[in-house]
Amino acid sequence: MANKDLLDFAQTAISQVAKIAINLGISLMNPTCASLGTELWLVVDHLGSIDPSDYDELKLHISKLVKHVERICSWPNRLSKDPTYGYPMLEAVAEKQEGSRGYTIVKRKIEQGIRNLVSNDRNGTESICRLRRIVLRANETGREVDEEVLTKPRKDRPVDPHPREIHANAFHVLRKHMYCTCDGSTQRGFSHLARLMLQPVLQNTNDYGQVQFDMLFSCSTKWGEQFNRWQDVELLVSQPPKRQKSSSRPAKSTRFSKSDEDPRRLPRAEDAIGVVGQGEFCRLIKSDTSSRVRLAVQDEKLQKYRPSLLKQMVQHLPGISLANILENYHLSAKMKTVLAYILAHSVWQYYDTDWMTTTWTSETIQFIWESKDNLPGHQGLLFPSKPYLSVQFDNEDPRFDEYSTVEGEIHYYPRIRTLGIMLVEIGIGSPLPKQDREHQAQSLAATTNQYLTQAIRCLNDGKLWENFEFPDYRDAVKDCLDPKMFSLYGEAEETQQGLRQRRDLLYKKVVSRLKDLLEGTKWMEQLTNNRIDPLNTSIKKSVVQQVKQHSSNDGLWGQQDNKKTKKTRAKDDKDEKEAMKWLSRMQKLSGILSATPGHSTRRVRIAVLDTGCDDDSPFFHLPSNISRLKGWKDHVDGSEERVDKHGHGTHLISLIMDIAIDADVYIARVAEDATGLSTASKNVAKAIAWASKECKADIITMSFGYTEEQQCISDAILDALNDSHGSILFFAAASNSGSNQVEMFPARHDSVISIRATNADGQYQGFNPPRNDNDTVTFGTLGLKVPGAWLSDYSGKKCQTGTSVATAIAAATAALLIGYINRIEVGASSDPILQNVKRKIYTHRGMLALFKALSTGTLNQHSLYLTPWQLLDKSEDERWIKIAGAVADV
Repeated sequence: MANKDLLDFAQTAISQVAKIAINLGISLMNPTCASLGTELWLVVDHLGSIDPSDYDELKLHISKLVKHVERICSWPNRLSKDPTYGYPMLEAVAEKQEGSRGYTIVKRKIEQGIRNLVSNDRNGTESICRLRRIVLRANETGREVDEEVLTKPRKDRPVDPHPREIHANAFHVLRKHMYCTCDGSTQRGFSHLARLMLQPVLQNTNDYGQVQFDMLFSCSTKWGEQFNRWQDVELLVSQPPKRQKSSSRPAKSTRFSKSDEDPRRLPRAEDAIGVVGQGEFCRLIKSDTSSRVRLAVQDEKLQKYRPSLLKQMVQHLPGISLANILENYHLSAKMKTVLAYILAHSVWQYYDTDWMTTTWTSETIQFIWESKDNLPGHQGLLFPSKPYLSVQFDNEDPRFDEYSTVEGEIHYYPRIRTLGIMLVEIGIGSPLPKQDREHQAQSLAATTNQYLTQAIRCLNDGKLWENFEFPDYRDAVKDCLDPKMFSLYGEAEETQQGLRQRRDLLYKKVVSRLKDLLEGTKWMEQLTNNRIDPLNTSIKKSVVQQVKQHSSNDGLWGQQDNKKTKKTRAKDDKDEKEAMKWLSRMQKLSGILSATPGHSTRRVRIAVLDTGCDDDSPFFHLPSNISRLKGWKDHVDGSEERVDKHGHGTHLISLIMDIAIDADVYIARVAEDATGLSTASKNVAKAIAWASKECKADIITMSFGYTEEQQCISDAILDALNDSHGSILFFAAASNSGSNQVEMFPARHDSVISIRATNADGQYQGFNPPRNDNDTVTFGTLGLKVPGAWLSDYSGKKCQTGTSVATAIAAATAALLIGYINRIEVGASSDPILQNVKRKIYTHRGMLALFKALSTGTLNQHSLYLTPWQLLDKSEDERWIKIAGAVADV
């Protein structure tokens, strides 16, 4: 193949692969795949810049590029060493006509190869790095290139896929058309309201590789006029044309597609309607056709295309500001982190563009009500993951220049400073107080410095961050607000070079940290797949704060009493403090037993059958907690993601994980709330089967009960015992109805350990049921005013009372003891006594015997109080003797 033909072939084939990779990345929402596509486009640009005089010198270089891309398309198959074999994938995709059957076949093969490659992030990253190395070694432009940047993927120096020129074109062309001519006036100053959706990079590139801006425009210039509404608008801007070194470049023998245009440029020509004339923009956005207006910037003109289906299904209401959201509603930790990342990424993305001439604050960041089920009159939804910027095309704010020259200001970089302030507001869940009239007349520098000082104080107040404890988040905010962090000394301070350096530093210090936080919590995947839940607007902060004052329980889970006297509230406070001390003692025991030398081949598995789990609750922010949630099954709605609409399940799981710190948790959602339990017996039976067969659970805990036996549950318990040869433990709550009701089912089942509730001193509570005639003793543990995690929209921990709480604590205690015993090493590992003990503790009789040995008598006859901390003051040998002696006769 001649040099010229090889170069043309390489450009044509690799550009097709780049397009396939980008579209696949968007379809899969896979960052590595999209990055690969972007890197391939850069390779095409590099090939297009090669001077004809350099053909002979770069032949080997071009061959290496083609060979590597062929390898990507064929992954994981190795290429033939036969030189006559050629490049079958690339030759096919370059020769076949787009849309033809042959092209479709080879496209699918290439997509499969790319899928195979990026399924392993390391392989995908290595391929990208190799492309960069090949380009680097062939770079003859005379520029000084930082090899580390080109060959080593660095999260703090990303490849910006959208050149500044794209943002400038979009802003300037729109600005020409934004002035309203609805009343026939040509006088400037009355603009339609404009909102720009802020979104991650992967979500604002369309199928043609163009940058896509999703915007909303009001059909009139202000709210309150008749029939006012939002118009959904799509604005497309093409990538800049390739730069070539020489105009003597030979004509290409092949094309990328049917048209002569680069496939990244514009949609199909037949969709074009014409150029938007001056003054015509108003008519476009006022025409109520329930469709999406599609526009494209081409040659500094606004081109209109055929409309499409609505994408932004919004209600025709004014937006609500971020400040308003924070003031009135609770954002979960996931919502806060996602929103903070989107805003930080957007500030970085638009940092040196005209989109930043509008002030970015919690007042100008807006949220638009989305239509629910696309039906009129229904309550709308607000998505924290879809913020909009209120754009002011006709009102540039000089206070928001990139570098401030206001004398007396402490922080010279308004765009970074205001981002830091917004991140503080999001983190603490509240807007900073507005200035009173007394301070409104003071100097601009004084006002700015006061806001900065206030934000720093809030950042350093640990109490404000109790429900959002992410050190990396606060470190990122701290750097934003640090006046010295972005300062450059010398002449570079106010130059374009200084601006670029600050922008790079912003990514490294802020955006990159927030991105890592999202990826570490697995929330990035939910963001890229548009699976972030809407805000719960039915619960306002004032209501939540009132609820916090009470400990709510219902049904088996206790009764709520909102009419409490001062004396009663004082007793509640005392009980809560005592419960916290009790839990601290158990956590101390857990830490000591878990640190015992030894090795366990298998972690203890606890299955919790309840209302589910809200993993957005602050308790699960810690990776050490969220990583222990191993299994999930929703028998109510079939949700694939963990959910809890009540809070009871979340509370119990947090208690279990705090005590049994080495146990893994499997969650089965069997009811939405206490009311749903009455008809949930079949769900419970299915959950028992799932926990025993699929999860291989060692312990199944059920903090609920029925007045009558449920045969399907009894059958499920017996099946689980048979399958495990009796080596599975069941725990259930006795009852909260006192002597008015007998012990509930399944707690009274012969193979279930029934648990009652005590206070922190071991006193049995009045709501416990009488002892079952078949039981020689009963077991009780803490179940009064026990603090634990609750739903994510609830601030702080919540206290719960009842045998349901005690049941979770007892199950966790059993898991703690099993984990400890499995680590014990006495003599040879095959010691028959040791193996016998380890086998028996998984049985109903064995655990009852161990509980009895680690309990204390109470004033109630035949009622024992679990006191496992008696192991604290014993040596390892003494602990072993006590445990072995307890189960020896079982």
